[in-house]
Parts: sequence; C-alpha cells; structure tokens
Amino acid sequence: MKFNKNLYKLENKNSFSTAIDRIKAYKASHPNNRVISLGIGDVSFPVVSHIADKMIEAIKRETGSDFVGYGNYCGIPELIDAIRVNEYPNFSNEEIYVSDGTKTDSGSILEIFDKDAKIGIYNPTYPIYLNSTYSLNRDIELIDSDDQFNPVVPNKHFDVLYVCSPNNPTGINYSYDVLKALVDYAIKEGCVIIYDNVYFRFINSGVKSIYDVDGARKRAIELRSFSKHASFTGIRCSYYVVPNELHEDVNKYWRLRTVNRFNGASYVAQVGALASFDEEAKKDIDKNILYYKNNVNYLLDNFTRLGYGVSGGKDAPYIWVKAKDGLNSWEVFDKFLNELEIIIVPGIIFGSRGDGYFRVSALGKFEDIKEAINRIERYEKK
Repeated sequence: MKFNKNLYKLENKNSFSTAIDRIKAYKASHPNNRVISLGIGDVSFPVVSHIADKMIEAIKRETGSDFVGYGNYCGIPELIDAIRVNEYPNFSNEEIYVSDGTKTDSGSILEIFDKDAKIGIYNPTYPIYLNSTYSLNRDIELIDSDDQFNPVVPNKHFDVLYVCSPNNPTGINYSYDVLKALVDYAIKEGCVIIYDNVYFRFINSGVKSIYDVDGARKRAIELRSFSKHASFTGIRCSYYVVPNELHEDVNKYWRLRTVNRFNGASYVAQVGALASFDEEAKKDIDKNILYYKNNVNYLLDNFTRLGYGVSGGKDAPYIWVKAKDGLNSWEVFDKFLNELEIIIVPGIIFGSRGDGYFRVSALGKFEDIKEAINRIERYEKK
C-alpha cells in the first residue's frame, strides 16, 4: 500500500489535542473546581432568533412535499446574491462559492493547484493550513513572520501563500502596506494568496478585504465564514471568492470540480446564512459582536495593566500575550491551568515563533473573563 506518509506529521505534541488532554486530566482530578476558559475559539451566544426562525421554516419545508434536498453545489442562488450585494458588489455571482466551513475550504482550495505547487505558510499561524497540506499529501515550507508578527515578503518563489488577517492567533489586522507588498510579490511570482478573512466583522479600521488592495483580484482567493459573527460554529456555512482574473479557466474548472466533489452546504444552514443579512438579524448580530469587542478591550486593558506584553485584539476577538519570567508556552499553559485554573492556548501550537506566547479569546462570557482577570491579579499579588 502506498500510504500518505505526510499524515505521520499530524502526530505532533504541540497540538490542540495535547492541550485538550491536559485539560481533561486536570478536570478529572479536580471535579469540583471551576475552571475558566480563555482559550475558547467557539462563540458563547446562540444563533439569533430571526435566523433560527428562518431555519425552522426551512426544516419544515424539508419534511414536506416541497422539500428542496441538496443545497446546490456552489450555493443557493439567493444566498450567493446576498453575499455579492452586501460584501462583494464588484464581483459576479459566478465568482462566489458557498461551502460548509472555512476549515474545510482552506484545505480543499489546494485542489486548484498542481500537486507539485510550492506552498508557503507563515509562522505562527492557524495550524489547519499546515495539517490540511499534509492531509492532501502536499509539502509545505514555513516562513517566519517578522518581530511584530507581520508576514514578510518571501525571498524565494512560492506558488501558494496562506495569509490570515485579522490573524489567528495574534489578533493583528495587517496594514495596507504589508498586504500590498505581498500582492506585488504574488503578481511578480505568479503566486496565489489564500486569504483567510473569517474575522472581518471584528475589524474596526484598515483593510477589511484583500480586494481593498490594488492588484489583489489577480492574485488572491478570499475565504469568509458565518461562524463567529452569526454563531454558526455548530451549523457550518462559509463562502469564498475565486476571481475570474486569477486565470481564464479557473472558475470553469473549479465549478466543474465542485459539482463532482461536493454536494453543497446544508440547505437549512444556507437559509439561516441568508437570514443573517436581514435587518432583524443584523441588529442582534451587531449586539453580540459589540459584546465580544467589549470583552477584548477589557482583556487588553487588564493584561497590559498587569504588566504583560500584549498585541492584537483591536480588530479581532483574540489577544496575543507574551509569557512572563521567560516561561515557554507549555510552562505558562500548565501554570495557568494548575495554579489559576484558567485555560489559555499555548502559542507553540501555532508554530515555533509562537513559543513564549499564549492566545486569549474574548468569545466567552464577560463574567468568566472578569473572574479570570481577578484570579491572575490575586495570584500575582502573592
């Protein structure tokens, strides 16, 4: 059997699964203690009522004689049109695809490229890019970010570059100048940027889409999702743009690939996603986003007040914190878990450049975040 040996690379001690195992072990040995999670990447608010009502209506249709069935290979036309009108007015409906999650999309999109394509991933960054390439039996190369965790222009050729902005884990929204330099590189090298933009609704200022950058339509595919702002983490619905300007045949053959490889996102999920553009839903979604933004401001202010080096958070639901006392990522993880009963995400999970840092999420409840800060403050006053 010719086994995909790149799958062996998924067995990594610096992984989310390792953190989960340590958390489970601690909770099992301390069943009556209250452990607070600042590591959660999931949302804490449910789907808003207007969206839920529309999804219930869709479920009733699916159980009646006028059921719809498959959710269309590339997305139901009404949803694609709503995405175009609200977010991508300068693109055609044929350039927009609906799917079942950016985590899946960020890996599947590599099927556009030849198996020998040279793939670059910045360090640190969301590990799914790395693991997706291994799962597809592709080779990748890590590129160190600069000292401020901005992506640098590569000094060699790549066919594909993964860029996440606002970034997970650092919470940084890259500036126009940083992104323009990458786009210019991509144009020069014939490279395509896979631009993960799932946190776009958290951006307060600056670049909100890679297509705000001159020339990007020729060299970038942008990925977005309903997961964080519309609380679709358990429902799964995402979308992405494949511009016609990338290559004259790309949409023709990517559409053909999609028809043959994907039966479409859940119809019910897509009806819910469509409802997220309704004014009734937008009001409640905006309230939830404001709540998370207030959380992240509270975290930024208090970690800074307590003497931690902090970045990110201004345009994303995460902050990136430098550990004190020269601790590495797992040491600070264990300290927070065992001594403060707080869960954070060790930075090493996102790459070697993340060692000595940890990620903190603002997607939890404010009461938990406030209690976590109080615990840290009491601990450090001892």
